[in-house]
Amino acid sequence: MAKQNPKHKTEKIAIESPIIEKEYNKWVVLGSLTALIFVAYGMVWQNGFVWDDDPYIVLNEAVKNFNLGSLLKDFHVGNYHPLTMLSLALEYLIVGDKPWLFHFNNLLLHIFNSYLLYVLVKKLQIKTTIALLLAFFFAVHPMHVESVAWAAERKDVLYTFFLFLSFVYYLNFRKSGSKIQYMVSLVLFLASCLSKGMAVVLPALLIVTDWWMLGKKFSLKSLTDKIPYFAITLVFAYIATTAQKDAGADASTVINAAFTGSERFRIVCYSFLFYWFKTILPINLLPFYPYPTKIGGSIPAIYNYAVFGLFIFLGVMYWLGRKNNKVWWAIAFFAISISTVIQILPVGSAIVADRYYYLSSVGPLFLIAFWLGNLKSDFGRIISFGLVLVWSVLTFFQTGHWKNGYTLFKPAEKFYPEDAMVLSNIGWYHLGQKEFPMAKAYLTRADNNGFKNGDVCRTIGSMFIDEGDYKNALLYLEKAQLFLPKSPRTDWLTALAYLRSNEYAKAIPFAEKAINEDPNKVDYLNTYAQALMNLKRFEESNKVFNDIISKDPENWDAYLNISYSFKLKGDTQTELKLLADLINKKPSYLPAYRNIGVTFSDLGMHEQAVQYWQRATVYDSTGDYDYNIGINFANRGQVNVAKDWYIKAAKKGKPEAIGILKANGVQY
Repeated sequence: MAKQNPKHKTEKIAIESPIIEKEYNKWVVLGSLTALIFVAYGMVWQNGFVWDDDPYIVLNEAVKNFNLGSLLKDFHVGNYHPLTMLSLALEYLIVGDKPWLFHFNNLLLHIFNSYLLYVLVKKLQIKTTIALLLAFFFAVHPMHVESVAWAAERKDVLYTFFLFLSFVYYLNFRKSGSKIQYMVSLVLFLASCLSKGMAVVLPALLIVTDWWMLGKKFSLKSLTDKIPYFAITLVFAYIATTAQKDAGADASTVINAAFTGSERFRIVCYSFLFYWFKTILPINLLPFYPYPTKIGGSIPAIYNYAVFGLFIFLGVMYWLGRKNNKVWWAIAFFAISISTVIQILPVGSAIVADRYYYLSSVGPLFLIAFWLGNLKSDFGRIISFGLVLVWSVLTFFQTGHWKNGYTLFKPAEKFYPEDAMVLSNIGWYHLGQKEFPMAKAYLTRADNNGFKNGDVCRTIGSMFIDEGDYKNALLYLEKAQLFLPKSPRTDWLTALAYLRSNEYAKAIPFAEKAINEDPNKVDYLNTYAQALMNLKRFEESNKVFNDIISKDPENWDAYLNISYSFKLKGDTQTELKLLADLINKKPSYLPAYRNIGVTFSDLGMHEQAVQYWQRATVYDSTGDYDYNIGINFANRGQVNVAKDWYIKAAKKGKPEAIGILKANGVQY
């Protein structure tokens, strides 16, 4: 009997039978998770679209127009995730660019994921208390805010949803041997991969679960049922790599040039430990964590310490795992889940990211739940409640950081004041607020700090065009041609800069290149036609202007330009006729009144000019046309009549009219 008792105790601990503890109603568990998540993420409803929400949603024509072919086949922002894009497009179809539905559905998916994790762990014969703690920790951990509160990170919560479901059906298959359960698991795994490429880690997770959770011994036979999973993995790993290279997100060449192999190894060690440290102390969470800056030619010392720290950490975990394989399972779950983004193969310009923690967090959070759930005293319950409470509060405030681009990236500027990614995103925010000087300052600083980004250079070039500084505009647009992402907009802006600086011949090839890339873009066609017109290639220019009208019958500028081409040819009668027709079509289109009045004045037909300008004053709130009439009468010596019109212009706020009246001592 003395020999049997230890054995009996060992089996009891290993099996951890749920028979001995209280079971919870599944609806109570789901309801509790729902309530907790909606409270912890209560700040999400004030949040708008930020960061990659623009290319994914707001500016994505495939999403806005529900282009099913593009949604299902094309790469979007360096990724292939058609189910994610389809979900975003469906939401846009319902609410347009209002962010509330995107946030609501992300919350729902996060709720389901938290509950599915509870179900999954229960199926692994883990104590209900541990499964429940893990679900609650997963629900409120602050590092999950990026994946949940960011609309474009739909891919995280969606792929994890399908992955957990696939995992659950696989466990059902292992228990029952049902081929139907197995096929459902495969289909769900495929759906997960179609939501985000990081799902490819599932077959490796299934293997370590077989070994260290289900107690299956390693054998080739035990790997046979994983072959279809690995086949899917290989396909999507290739697609993901291709998509990243297509978007210029494959950073291998740049990182290999900037860091030695030894330095990269130390960075990987640091990255691995970063997530474990932030698991316990999730503060100072940022949207971006850049590669280290070399000071004196070396990376900071903390990366050296990380090597020793990692070996000590893994040594301790190995020792603990010898007593309980579940420790090894937790470490392996994290390592496998994070393996595709731990920067062993560099992707992007960040060494870590909160969003990478979403699935991989199951490992660290399981260890905490496992330790607390096995404590016999009330101490475990107190610590567990405290963690849920503290993490919920931190999540609440962290969610508020995702309100807009400024609130998101301004805290990061304190830690990385010269980082190009941080600076550029603050610049984008100011640009969206039409705070152009601030936007230009931040974007220029980003470019000066080595941000080799086509969008940044292109935007700076565009702002220089608006300022009339075409020389500097062309310098930045030339740089934009060198960097990803490529865009026909760069060629169009280059053509526009040449057009505005009266170098019409130089504008032509760039305008043609832009049109070849996007033949339906009216702005591109208009710039091309204006360059042709100024080169006196009137037949060609008018053909393009008519093409614009066929695409957009209310493009009044195209009608105006056609009429102006006749003026350049010296055919003022045709110009006047076309302008009169244009005014009849669109009585509120003021540029037509300006041109027709100028031409009548040039012909000495002042009464006709004044008649049209008088008609324009009905629609003009700036005083421009009242002022033009005043000038016309003044030039003809009718000073008193001119004065009356200057007064009308001044009352509308026309500065020039105000100046004339003040200079002559006239009150208005």
